[in-house]
Amino acid sequence: MAPPDHALWPLETEVIGKTKEKEKLDTDALPATYHYYEAAGRRAVGNPAEDMPAFLRRELSLGDLAAMMRHLWFAGAKRPAMPLHSHVAMGREITVTERMDLHLLWDNKGKLFIKPVPRFLLDPAFCRSNLQCTDACACYSPPVERCRGIPRRVALGFLYTYACLVSSESDFYVANEKRLLPCTENDKPLEWADWKILARELLRMYEREPNIIHPRFLRAELRLSRINIIHRFTSLPLFNPYLRGRHNYGSLFRDNLTWLTGATVFVALVLTAMQVGLATERLQGNAAFQQASYGFTIFAILGPLCAFGLVVLDALFHLVKDLPSLLRGPRSRTAPGRTISITKPEISA
Repeated sequence: MAPPDHALWPLETEVIGKTKEKEKLDTDALPATYHYYEAAGRRAVGNPAEDMPAFLRRELSLGDLAAMMRHLWFAGAKRPAMPLHSHVAMGREITVTERMDLHLLWDNKGKLFIKPVPRFLLDPAFCRSNLQCTDACACYSPPVERCRGIPRRVALGFLYTYACLVSSESDFYVANEKRLLPCTENDKPLEWADWKILARELLRMYEREPNIIHPRFLRAELRLSRINIIHRFTSLPLFNPYLRGRHNYGSLFRDNLTWLTGATVFVALVLTAMQVGLATERLQGNAAFQQASYGFTIFAILGPLCAFGLVVLDALFHLVKDLPSLLRGPRSRTAPGRTISITKPEISA
């Protein structure tokens, strides 16, 4: 029995050229190696050609973002991705990332994370072989093998965002300048005419069947600060951000003391205003104002101390968490088809 239409790879446009050797076609489009994390939190380096299904599952994984799907309304509206030239005009810095879950996330410092298009996703033959559901797919009953539906929908949604990002020739120039689009088999940039054909095919695909792409990509740009807030309250351990922007304890204290100092100045202004109010005859006998002044004075004394204590506790928590790796020192071991590295961690706050 043939798989249903939604389980097929719908794209047919060839933009990177064809190779003559079938064996080269399957492996040449893959990266040299890929990094991933094991269950124990150890970073491992694997060979994508030795276990292609595992590589594709990790390469096209949305990570913890998949568990936050129903909360993504808080991080971004449902709309297509803005073209690249608009992001540049807004002063955003395009930062290349190979993590699918960071694609189109932006932070308050003007940094926009974009994942480049892997070469294998522009190879229709490769995608039909490795992302299209087979007759033995778990979509059927009884299931025989792991379903490729989610990785395929993620891949199609990811490519759809590029049809929106690279809509004009100026966007195409920016994408090539930032190396967001792969080269052809001859290591030359893609042709603008070929890209237009592929982009229009992606638009027709989405208009014909919107559910063919993963719902994550219906909300293109997501605010990283709000993703961090969602992650702090929906995952374990609690209060852990999705992506840390700090890499040492100095930046932790500097960033937190900056807002703490600003809050202290605001509290001082309020206390000064209350002190002036207490000096007036009209408010001296006002019991409600006296009670509010008393409560705010206690808050002004304990609030900054508690906030600073939380910053110190956060630093101590991460120090204790990283201590085993710091004491163990760098070492590595190898396993069939992969290398597992245990090194001194990058201290993050």
